[in-house]
Parts: sequence; structure tokens; C-alpha cells
Amino acid sequence: MAKPKILVVDDEVLNVELLDGMLSHDYTVIKAFNGSDALIEIGKSLPDLILLDIMMPGINGYDVCKKIKGNEKSMHVPVVMVTALKERADRIKAIEAGADDFLSKPVDVYELTARVKSLVRVKQYHDALINEQDQLLIFKSAVDSMDDCVVITNVSGDIKYINPTFEKKYGYLQGDMIGKHISIIAHPRSPLLIDKESLLQDTRNEWGGNLTSVNKHGLTLKMSIKCSPIIKDKRRINLIFVMRQV
Repeated sequence: MAKPKILVVDDEVLNVELLDGMLSHDYTVIKAFNGSDALIEIGKSLPDLILLDIMMPGINGYDVCKKIKGNEKSMHVPVVMVTALKERADRIKAIEAGADDFLSKPVDVYELTARVKSLVRVKQYHDALINEQDQLLIFKSAVDSMDDCVVITNVSGDIKYINPTFEKKYGYLQGDMIGKHISIIAHPRSPLLIDKESLLQDTRNEWGGNLTSVNKHGLTLKMSIKCSPIIKDKRRINLIFVMRQV
């Protein structure tokens, strides 16, 4: 795995090298010696955390922090203000600029590593969540465009999602079906059972068959059906049914 990236920003070269020495074993350290260079580095290679000095010539740390937090691309990157300023008003100003945490100079190595480790972990959790949301949106877009009827349920068959093709074929809207059991579409004389007990007892990874079903208006439909589990952490969390009229 690639090391998390930390941007260290300070106009004092000695301070930058000191932080680099404390962090470079576990992290990839990117260096900037003024606010303008820091913003360029953020644009080139989005870091996982920024250690930012406040008192710098040109663009000071407060203004750099505001620009970071005002940019949609970088707003979720944790910013730790590293400062010799002790006044309460200075801390308040940093918070108002969007700072996530503080470290006082001279920096204590144990405090530094603990803060950095914690905030990098938070950033990684955020990135993982965004990635999962993106994957879900891609999955939903693909399922919405399918010509087959698609139903997603929990492991016992309670409906959580139906796609537009299902709505059109069966006459039910999304709001009509959420929470209902999938057996609502089965004809009483269907040879294939999809009742709650049958679904819970079925231990196969995947199964299929022919279902005699009925839509909202009482029309009988002969459907081929395939059921696949959605697995997370080695356990079934949902079922996905794909149905096509035969």
C-alpha cells in the first residue's frame, strides 16, 4: 500500500526538515515553504493531511486554510495548524479559517504522531465512504437501465429496491413495494416458492428457475428468475433477483 501523503508547510527550512524527520518513516512527506507553493502542491497531488504554519510571509496560514477549505476538491483534507501563537484569539481565528486541529511549537514527536495517525485515519474512512457511494451510484445507474426486472431484498425477502422495468411490468411503484415481501408477486399455484421460509432455508450461493407471477392488475406472467446473494464480510446481507418474461 502507498504511504499516506502529508504536506508540511513552513517558511523555516529547519522546521520543515524536523517534521520530515519525524514523519518520513510512515508517510510520504511533501514540502512547501510558503502559502503559494502549498496551494500549488495541493492542486498537483492532493495530500491526506496538511501541517500548516500560521506566520508566513505572503499568504499566511489562515488564508491558506480558508482556500483549502473553500475548494471542493481539498475541503475534506484535515489541516493541522502548527504554531507558536498562544493567544486564545489566534486559536479562534484558526478555527474560523477551518483548521481541524492544532500543534504548538516546539512540536512534541509523540503528540505529533498521535494527532497525525488519528486524522489520517479519519481521512481514509471518508475516502472509503465516498468510493463506496460512487460504486453504488454506478451500480444503480446500470440496474436502472436494464431491460430485465430487478428486485433487491434483505436475506428474508423484504423488498428494498425495484428498478423501472419492474415498475412498468408489474404496475407497482417503488413506494408501493418497499418493505413488502417479494412473494407478493408470486402466483398461488407457482411451482417455485419465494416465501420467507424458503429464502431463509436456501443455503446455495445462487439459484434460478421459472416463476409463475402476477402483476398488480391480476395479469399472470411467466418469468425466469435468478437469485444471487450480495455478500459483505463473508456473509449474505441482501439478495438480488433478476427476472425476464418467458
